[in-house]
Amino acid sequence: MFDHRFPNIGQSCYMNSSLQSLLTLEDFMRDISCQERVWGSVSAAQVMRRLMDIRDAHTSTDAATKCHLLRLFKEVVSVQAPEFSDRQRKDAHEFLSAVLDQMRSLSPLLQEHAAGMGRRYTCPVEDHLVFRMENTRTCKRCGVNSTRQEEFTNLSLDLVPGGSVDDMLQNYLMETELEFRCECGGQTSGQRSTFATLPKVLILHLKRFRFTPFYELRKADDLVRLQRDLVVSSEENVGCYSLVSAISHFGSIGAGHYICDSIHPDDSPDEPTDRWLTFNDSAVSETTGWSMCEKRQRTAYILFYRRQ
Repeated sequence: MFDHRFPNIGQSCYMNSSLQSLLTLEDFMRDISCQERVWGSVSAAQVMRRLMDIRDAHTSTDAATKCHLLRLFKEVVSVQAPEFSDRQRKDAHEFLSAVLDQMRSLSPLLQEHAAGMGRRYTCPVEDHLVFRMENTRTCKRCGVNSTRQEEFTNLSLDLVPGGSVDDMLQNYLMETELEFRCECGGQTSGQRSTFATLPKVLILHLKRFRFTPFYELRKADDLVRLQRDLVVSSEENVGCYSLVSAISHFGSIGAGHYICDSIHPDDSPDEPTDRWLTFNDSAVSETTGWSMCEKRQRTAYILFYRRQ
């Protein structure tokens, strides 16, 4: 029997949906697995070990084993991110970012360990998910500019109500005005961001939670047109991306729930049948990518685009 369900171990929908999306990224998961000879003998690499345990049990029908493995994974992540140690509701984007950051932080140790074995270690997060943005600041008075680059594993986008994912991305890349004192005496500069490099998987976080002028955290249910395909340009080349997974948030901040929709593991990129699965903790149902994009326009929170 084929079973992709993850039991809820106590307000753990944020973790379950994050894991389901990561497991959809087959090349990323395979890259971790292929390097087990390196991280497998390093005690500090518990986050890799526990993630692979969950992957191996993903299709099992043994709910008790899955509960145990999910608890172990949560405990490992909580060592460095204690905010996830309790049984309270948490933010899926914050959890996902913590997992990826912890995997990246192991890279120097694992590279050193690999060298001692006469092998090479390549961080899967850096190889698949990390990209660089170049920020250019230009003085409005004299035109002098300065640039700096910054690395990301995901991009957080402001909502453009009624707009598409591409509209939100273009809005992020638009020039903004900021106060900056230049040597020429100019007080105003323009700042623009561009992609310096493109990742194999582009993760986009839609900023549905924001503070009001009175510093109250509120959720925005604005409609966003979800796109199956996205074309992104960088300084090096142009990337064509396809949506493969989405994490959605339902309800309010205090009483919300996360689910994940992902492309069916048997769906071939060469002959797509538009089969998708909806993961709602212990409930898994079949859907289509078209239906998901229609239904999740007001709830989509994190989008995973895989480069073609």
